[in-house]
Amino acid sequence: MNHFTNDDGYKAISSQPTWTFKASQPPGDHPFGAYFTTLDEKERGLAARLRIPREKLAYIFSFSPKGGLQPLPGGRGQYIFYSPTDYSVPPELQDRHGPTEL
Repeated sequence: MNHFTNDDGYKAISSQPTWTFKASQPPGDHPFGAYFTTLDEKERGLAARLRIPREKLAYIFSFSPKGGLQPLPGGRGQYIFYSPTDYSVPPELQDRHGPTEL
């Protein structure tokens, strides 16, 4: 599972041994939550598919999910998941993090 973010988000999340992704209200009528995707940084048209600003693709966190993630309602639920509350990932489930190659 992947989470993309900008510089400020990267610094906040990576500053702790257990990553905590904060739930918030995204624009539009999407559910309150912390959002993740199965798509990786090499996916063509990633910002458009995720409907996020390109600057939010600057950094990536990859991890093995511990459960508790729900698919986004609709067709994009095939590759976008969310947690309705803050989502913590302990070190043993973390794969990698850092700048993307975008």
